[in-house]
Amino acid sequence: MDRANRIICNQTGKILLQTGEATGDILEHDEITELHCIDVPYGSIDYTKNRIIGINIETKQPVLEEIPIYVSEEEKRIQELENQILIAENEKVGGIL
Repeated sequence: MDRANRIICNQTGKILLQTGEATGDILEHDEITELHCIDVPYGSIDYTKNRIIGINIETKQPVLEEIPIYVSEEEKRIQELENQILIAENEKVGGIL
């Protein structure tokens, strides 16, 4: 199945988004009957911790999803060893840490 390149533009014709053409097991574009937009204030979302997954059409607010943090087994083991070293040093110096 081939999918067309959908282009979304503003009232002056300036291109805001292109989906690009695609082929394969790609779903067709959804039919658009209305378009909405919101402006999310700069700095109001920490994009390193959250991503926007939708917009609540009634409240005009972004719907956020927390980005899961992947920690490898090696990183967990390193953190555990660092904690053990800190605890040992703390006991060694008499509980200053």
